[in-house]
Amino acid sequence: MATDANTRAEALGAKLRHARTLNRITQEAAASKLGMARTTLVAIEAGKRAVSSQELRQFAELYDVPESELVNDDVVPLELEVEFRSSATESQAADEVQVASILNRLASSALQLEALLGQTAPRVDLPAVVVSKAGSLDRQAEDAALQLRSRLGIGLGPIQNLSALMEFEMGLRVFERPLPSKISGAVAFDEKVGGFVLLNSRHPPYRRRVTGAHEVGHALTRQTSLVVHFDGELHQSRTERFCDLFGIAFLAPATAVRRKAKELKDLFAQFSVRQLLMMAVFFNISIEAMTRRLESLDMLPQGTFDTLKKQGVGLDHRRRVAEEMSVPDENQPFTPRALLLAGVAYERELLSEQQIASMLELNLVDVRRALEERDGHAGEVVLDLVE
Repeated sequence: MATDANTRAEALGAKLRHARTLNRITQEAAASKLGMARTTLVAIEAGKRAVSSQELRQFAELYDVPESELVNDDVVPLELEVEFRSSATESQAADEVQVASILNRLASSALQLEALLGQTAPRVDLPAVVVSKAGSLDRQAEDAALQLRSRLGIGLGPIQNLSALMEFEMGLRVFERPLPSKISGAVAFDEKVGGFVLLNSRHPPYRRRVTGAHEVGHALTRQTSLVVHFDGELHQSRTERFCDLFGIAFLAPATAVRRKAKELKDLFAQFSVRQLLMMAVFFNISIEAMTRRLESLDMLPQGTFDTLKKQGVGLDHRRRVAEEMSVPDENQPFTPRALLLAGVAYERELLSEQQIASMLELNLVDVRRALEERDGHAGEVVLDLVE
């Protein structure tokens, strides 16, 4: 019994330590707000001191986490180390805490759902890339992008569904949720349980794709920490710059870009803004990403995007071209793998609609609609598959 008590104390201490870290609160600050000595807090987090019901309530309020989650032995935190920016403003720091907390919760829910269905954690089937301290980052990114495309057997054409590719072929769990507007996404990787990617669903699909491809770069480099990314930030780290370059090279390979640009120029006897927008739609990336890709390949003069932006070329122009090209809307609440697992759990009556919505932090109406749309498997003819 004493061993069980010690185990529970250690588990609770780990959860409290993790919650404090996620909230960017030091031990000194937390102890002060809780009205206890720092040595007491250290002992609690180490699992060497029991926590009273009143103290548990104080911890839950301070870290904004439900008491039930703290005492539930089935909820085990991943305890991913969060790479917070030391230079973040107060607003940025608050956004980082919020997004890091969301990704940790969703990652834990994904693991619970997989365990519920008896699914082993998907293996991250990605080559490990070591970003060298010397040499061209552009070349390293281009080579890594082509290597991954070759490994996945997808050639050089546009990627139709990046989320499905990331989930089913790369072993990453992908979530798309509304985040603060200045956040593009976040990524976490753990050697034991794999990778998790969170994208801002407030951003258009083509911007999310660029962010998603950037996060794939993080999985390639096996960076074992949770990182939150701000939209449009200029990265100083060599690894982050590699991920930027890799992302666009993966979505729009140089050979394919040159081929498509020539094809459009030959077809229309010119290459105008319209053809540029057609390329952005074809590769399903933003106007900025497409323009800067052409600039980096020396196919357009440096500064072209800034000029187009000043001229007012933007989303409405891209939308009209997309409509003319009959490109469907991609906004969906579920990513493919999440819908598959949630649907199976619902069909087996392991989870209700409400439980799925709560676990995955989705709107109940969206969950119900998605489950209804995939309904209809009852009465299917079962085939005798030889394995």
